[in-house]
Amino acid sequence: MALGKIKADTLEHSTAGSLDTQYIVAGSPRAWFQANLETPVVQQSINIASITDVQAGRHDFTYTNNFAQRTYACPTGGGGSTSNNTLANVATPTDGKLTSKVRADTQYAHSTVFDPAECCIASIGDLA
Repeated sequence: MALGKIKADTLEHSTAGSLDTQYIVAGSPRAWFQANLETPVVQQSINIASITDVQAGRHDFTYTNNFAQRTYACPTGGGGSTSNNTLANVATPTDGKLTSKVRADTQYAHSTVFDPAECCIASIGDLA
């Protein structure tokens, strides 16, 4: 079977217009995970090598391939029932957002830390 390449500078839809492929390349997560922090175990991921349980409500996720700088973006999401109002936050660069890992801090909306059944973070930026 022969391998081939598709090269395109833009993607065009018949009615919705076109999009420069650079938006897709630059805006795609370079790492993401969905984890159960009660266990803790990573259930699905890309570019995540390991998880470390630091303490209740705090976990480190080590990247397989490091980021070029600590200024990458990290949209987050919590899980669990709607009654517990889970918040998932990325720790500040000085203690958790490094080129080699990201630290997730999780808590109820009323500030009590806990390990939720679901936590999700995507990391968007340039790899080293």
